[in-house]
Amino acid sequence: MVQQADNTLTAIRKKVRRLTACSSESTLTTNDLDEYINCFYSNDFPYGIKMDQMRSVYSFYTRPNIDRYPLDVNYNQGVRSPMYVDGIQGSFFKDREQFFRMWPRYPTKFSQGATSASTSGVITSVDLAGTSTPVPTVRVVSPAHGLTSGDEILIQDVLGTVELNNIYYTITLTPNQINSFNLVGTDVSGFSAYISGGTWTSSSRTFIFTLSGTPFLSGEVIIGGVDPFGNAISIIDDGNGNLMYASPNSVVSFPQLTQLDSGGLPIPGMKNLNTLNPGLLTLTSIGTVNYVSGEFNFTLPFGVSLASDSQFVIRVSQYQPGRPYSMLFWNNEFTIRPIPREIHKVEIETYLTPVQFLEASDSPILNQWWQYIALGSAIKILEDRQDMEGVENLSALFDRQEALVLERQGVEEINQKNVTIYSGSSEGLGWNNGSQGWFGW
Repeated sequence: MVQQADNTLTAIRKKVRRLTACSSESTLTTNDLDEYINCFYSNDFPYGIKMDQMRSVYSFYTRPNIDRYPLDVNYNQGVRSPMYVDGIQGSFFKDREQFFRMWPRYPTKFSQGATSASTSGVITSVDLAGTSTPVPTVRVVSPAHGLTSGDEILIQDVLGTVELNNIYYTITLTPNQINSFNLVGTDVSGFSAYISGGTWTSSSRTFIFTLSGTPFLSGEVIIGGVDPFGNAISIIDDGNGNLMYASPNSVVSFPQLTQLDSGGLPIPGMKNLNTLNPGLLTLTSIGTVNYVSGEFNFTLPFGVSLASDSQFVIRVSQYQPGRPYSMLFWNNEFTIRPIPREIHKVEIETYLTPVQFLEASDSPILNQWWQYIALGSAIKILEDRQDMEGVENLSALFDRQEALVLERQGVEEINQKNVTIYSGSSEGLGWNNGSQGWFGW
């Protein structure tokens, strides 16, 4: 019987060993060889070759009031129109400008003050000697303060012991201590003696409220306010119902703006003020938001409070839910509009990543590809050996096999309409393209 053509992994291994002159395990182990082959097949190959045999239909089901759905791009190499919702063709975009021009995100502004009353009192004396507790304690006299242990206060306007001013403290009380409170653990080394005056303010850092303008978009919530010192308070959502306190990184210069050996004067020359990326934010989770009911519940970090005479300004982007018919693919994520009220089936074409070879008897998706895969794998091995002459010798053969593969792809795509700047990146959009074209609005 005549030997039949072999296109399995066994044949690819044999071809690669011949091309690289690695006939034995001592020069190239089978494990390493298989790794080179699978690396080329699953990583290099699918980016250059996309054929009908690698196309599939990717389906997912919407959830009420959820507009973003991630895609595993390691398994799905790319997506393309058409897109269908419940079997009805919709508009598919890869351009954010076009998509959000059709579906703008207009914010609505709300205001919200403190959800619990703040209290305040006067300070008549400060005892730096403290009490006889095991840790350093400052005793602050404030007649009939009405505080309880664990309350957080801000001290201001103290004369003499100015080191206590503009700092938040958590107080403690002993039994029957109604006219004073303690600042436990406060290091008074170097503190000045008390002269007179001083006030304290206690306000809750927890805010619980509900907005009436619902539902609103996830990832578009912005809360802004100011603290008693005029510093900005910035809160955003992470798109998953979590509220994040956003604090900017400090501005640092390298080289420094001044140096001691120059008498503290500025050093001439260019300075890099972005060493620690001051434009980036450090995010801390402080609470939650419900995009459908409008419920907010968050607690500001210790040392941060809303100024007593100010309110939070809250901006959200409201929407009207409905049946989706537009979808954007951006940053490995689908965004659909209108945002669904119900469950819908969404379908779109995708290019799959070839499954790696697991057995010696495995074959590529198309038998024709085996020589192309062998040549590509061999070139990878020679590149790692710095054998550029060997790479050059195989390049012509590799290009020939690639041309054969692409020729088949070209035949498959010969009757497909090309998308251009005049037809847009969405079905039914573009230059004079029917009732929805640029001249058909």
